[in-house]
Amino acid sequence: MLAALDDASIPVPLPDTIVTGVSSDTRRLQLGEIFVALPGDHVDGARFFRDAEQLGAAAIVTESSNDVDGIIPLVQVRDARVALSRLAATYWNNPSHELRVVGITGTDGKTTTTFLTAAVLEAGGNSTGYVSTVDLKIGRQRLSNPDRTTTPQPPELHRRLREMVDAGNTHAVVESSSHGLRLSRLNDVAYDVAVLTNVTSEHLELHGTVEQYRLDKARLFTMLGRSHDKGTERVGIVNADDPSADLFLRATAGPTLTYGTSRHADLVAQDIQQSLEGIRFKVRHDQHQEELLLPLLGAYNVYNALAAACVGLSHGMSLPAVLRALEGFPGVPGRLQRIEAGQPFGVVVDYAHTADALEKVLRTLRPATRGKLIAVFGSAGERDRAKRPAMGAVAARWADFAVLTNEDPRGEDDVAILQEIAAGAVCEGAAEGRNFALVPNREEAIHTAFQRAEAGDLVLLAGKGHETSIELSDRSLPWSEADTARALLRSLS
Repeated sequence: MLAALDDASIPVPLPDTIVTGVSSDTRRLQLGEIFVALPGDHVDGARFFRDAEQLGAAAIVTESSNDVDGIIPLVQVRDARVALSRLAATYWNNPSHELRVVGITGTDGKTTTTFLTAAVLEAGGNSTGYVSTVDLKIGRQRLSNPDRTTTPQPPELHRRLREMVDAGNTHAVVESSSHGLRLSRLNDVAYDVAVLTNVTSEHLELHGTVEQYRLDKARLFTMLGRSHDKGTERVGIVNADDPSADLFLRATAGPTLTYGTSRHADLVAQDIQQSLEGIRFKVRHDQHQEELLLPLLGAYNVYNALAAACVGLSHGMSLPAVLRALEGFPGVPGRLQRIEAGQPFGVVVDYAHTADALEKVLRTLRPATRGKLIAVFGSAGERDRAKRPAMGAVAARWADFAVLTNEDPRGEDDVAILQEIAAGAVCEGAAEGRNFALVPNREEAIHTAFQRAEAGDLVLLAGKGHETSIELSDRSLPWSEADTARALLRSLS
């Protein structure tokens, strides 16, 4: 297996041994696996050489040039992340070579577009698996994503792709984050289609600048030009309305498709109308025009649907067939997900956990709300503190009442977090008791919101979405926002 590493420096002859896998985490390392020591800002994998040796690693791959007595074999490489990707793909026999792989990247909309794309491809007769932030689909089975990572480390990713092949999937849709692209996790995925949703400013702690962030995302499109040849065209699909569109179009070596509201796009949305039923709009492609009722809330989902439609068109599906698939789309867990239990007011669960995302959701829901708009949300502990007052300010501007509560407090004082959020609301003229309440326990907070709600009101439960736990200082508390909401609604009735 180590022969797959072009730049490996192997100081001693390697013994014949059976390799049982590849891992970069000694907490999960199994006997006979190759341990790849990844560099890190806080913890360097080279610190765990002894642990890997004691656990029976078949070999250790590292960037370190330090000679460590007793570590045999120790294989030095120029880039451990690149090596991890190559070894993982090799161990699992390059499963992406046996699938048609669609990669979805962008700041917003990746998860929804992943689900929409899978639904379109399935409607076209393709057995489709996917890897997303919310969950995974292998064969016909959906599995939770407990790690919450958009792009898994290569050993996990290629294992999942191999499981898709073994389960009979012909296609895979892979949510491809900027982290995954920047950190070489996706290097050895043979993409056939690359999709851009949009690009705004995010994750600058990793990328450094907005321009570098764009370039890192554009790697997905560059990869099409050197992807494994499967005998089919490799296509780049780009949001023509995004200011960065030209960069991604130039990065694509093969054919491209564009979508948007601009008449110059290949697939164009026109006459967009929103209601509680969803979004109704006309779709034009070449000389054909069809009307679509997309059963989702939020005008931004027009773009997500167009992106998925382009994937269907790139696979030879007709426009009417693609639009029928979109009209039957059941939605994404935790993304503007309606909760119905016979209550006289509306309840929506969404993953919005930043000020921008919260504002976008509240602005989306406001026109559809006949009565009061009530928001339940918090902010994660040990994460960006600057967004907390900004979220409070957003709630004061767009919600009639807010219940501030725990999200994932971790090791921080939960009440202190809520007070930081409240400070932003107060700066906008809101007052505790009149415009917002602090209820640290999330279940009690949701109950409080439901008790305040009347017929015609709408309650937004934001921040947790599809997640399956609340992270405390010493443990993870099992959690389902949707199930909790349903149980509380039943108790009220």
